[in-house]
Amino acid sequence: MSTQKIVLPGSWFATEISRTTFKLAVATSIVLNGVIATVTSASHLLVSGDYTTFSAATGITALNDATWGPITKTSSSVYTFPCALTGSVTGSPIQEKLYFFAAGTWVVITGANGAVEYCPNNAWGKVAPTGDGSDTTWRSFIAASTTAGRTLITDGYSFRFRDNGTTATSYLSKVA
Repeated sequence: MSTQKIVLPGSWFATEISRTTFKLAVATSIVLNGVIATVTSASHLLVSGDYTTFSAATGITALNDATWGPITKTSSSVYTFPCALTGSVTGSPIQEKLYFFAAGTWVVITGANGAVEYCPNNAWGKVAPTGDGSDTTWRSFIAASTTAGRTLITDGYSFRFRDNGTTATSYLSKVA
């Protein structure tokens, strides 16, 4: 792995963040009671404070693509997050860890392991997700395996890194 950092002339440089991420099938269940969601899986690999999304959930499809968290880890196989949804989740939902860029200017190189998405809702200054699934519109901004650095400017909520389960490393550098 290279030790080189991405730096733009005339900017200050924060420590580079390397993202090696994962995508896991939720093996057991997702229980939605209208206040909290409880996810049980063989091993979820999340820590308290993380954000996640899901794909392939049926029954309650509003779980798919929306931002959920911050999660509270209760054990290596169970975590919870605020969620106003109720009902039965069916299918084979897949948990995908998310990373949100802090407010500022970033240079990003994506590996095959994920892509950067943006939310076009123009919700400047929006706080963390409220558990209602209302942020389900996310569009691709930087595709996976974009080896040339791309720049993004964010308010701290409108961009997220979403994994795709492939083994690789992406690099994120805040430059201003």
